[in-house]
Amino acid sequence: MNTQRKPVMFYFERLEQMRDFGSFRVEAVFESHKEAEQSGGKPAWYSVIGQFRPDVQFQYPEFPVADFPCENYAKLFAEMCEQYIRDQAIAMTA
Repeated sequence: MNTQRKPVMFYFERLEQMRDFGSFRVEAVFESHKEAEQSGGKPAWYSVIGQFRPDVQFQYPEFPVADFPCENYAKLFAEMCEQYIRDQAIAMTA
């Protein structure tokens, strides 16, 4: 059993970069297909994936913004990102 703690990884430099996304979701990530079978389906980590807004030009339609060792932390962060972009949209229209 691996007891090594997995770090939280953020893939952005500034909070303002979250404005480029229109939504967020959490996706379980496995080291490999074989590991998924051997670990009883327990993911290695959970990624928060941001879906770019239609007006943002990027090579891919979505991009990981953070990785967490725990699903609940990832869900909480995704909800915080959603709230941030909603608040920013309201502020821009006010």
